Amino acid sequence: MDIQTQSILMLAQTAVFSAIWQALHSHVKQSGPIRGASTVTKINSIFYAFASLAMMILVIVRPEIDATSRYIYHYSKFYEYVDILNVRASGGAIDLHFGFHHLTTSYFTWIRTIHNYAGWKAFAIANTFHHTIMYGYFGGWQLPRPILPYTGALQLIIGMIADGMVVKEKLENGGPIWPNIISSSILLTYLILSTRELRMRAREREVEEEEEKKKNK
Repeated sequence: MDIQTQSILMLAQTAVFSAIWQALHSHVKQSGPIRGASTVTKINSIFYAFASLAMMILVIVRPEIDATSRYIYHYSKFYEYVDILNVRASGGAIDLHFGFHHLTTSYFTWIRTIHNYAGWKAFAIANTFHHTIMYGYFGGWQLPRPILPYTGALQLIIGMIADGMVVKEKLENGGPIWPNIISSSILLTYLILSTRELRMRAREREVEEEEEKKKNK
């Protein structure tokens, strides 16, 4: 399949998912959360934690050029759409970081692991490790939540460093650097949005604590 056809299919799948997301959003807004959605979300989190662990092991043991591991990792990002649907079905809100991340990750992996895979394993290993911990926590595993922002930021930094090393090598030996520039820009955007979200949550906690202190006076 040529890259033009793949591009059309990528845009088409985003349009289909967005339509489903909007339909679900409208339903929940009118009728409230869907019964049992929270339980499904927890079960899905446990499943994806184990799936992420399996993918991490696969990426580690297989060579960088291996197409099977690259495609499995890429296609797993489409499954993450289930996250948004589950959260919305449960009545949860989809913030900017969450929505942008899940809508664009498949494009990131399409560029970075399918068509320009040099150095892709560094981020993939860090990403699957983070997802194992994060989804395990969401699934009920007894894991310390405070480490999640750190593992989340670390995976992005590792990805950008890997891109930087690939760009350096391509500048010396030849090769297109635009895929790595795009992928680094996506990762940097994730990091900025993640930092923004953490600051907003910290500020909300401060406001709540201040209000609680006023009530207790």
